[in-house]
Amino acid sequence: MLLAELGELESPVKQEPRSRRNEMARARISEQDWETFLKVADAMEIDVRGLLKRDVPFRELEAAGHQLGQAIARATTERLSLARAERLTGAQPCPTCKQMCPLDHKERDLITGDGLIRLREPVCHCSTCRRDFFPSASRSGTGTE
Repeated sequence: MLLAELGELESPVKQEPRSRRNEMARARISEQDWETFLKVADAMEIDVRGLLKRDVPFRELEAAGHQLGQAIARATTERLSLARAERLTGAQPCPTCKQMCPLDHKERDLITGDGLIRLREPVCHCSTCRRDFFPSASRSGTGTE
């Protein structure tokens, strides 16, 4: 059967039309929230305040918005991954021999869709198997177990 014959398929997740979602997002940003955005932009050295006072091409306004959004996304991802890593405490069983192994945390850079972040992740070393493994606090990550 052709997809055209099936008609419009409904998503199992109810979503507002795109224009309505955008209206809802705009409506939720209070003056206090906007001031918070400006403070974050200032801290990230993104000249949003300056753009409010200058007549510049739209693409510059949009670029500043994207920079700010990506900076917030990176900071949020770093904070969430740190919180997940810190939930895991104590020795962890080796997936191969089941020996309890000390837990450590290591940092590494990770390129995300929004740019580079610093990832802090749990790591264990099994001296019996002479292997490293990366336990997950949620067991729902993207890696295989």
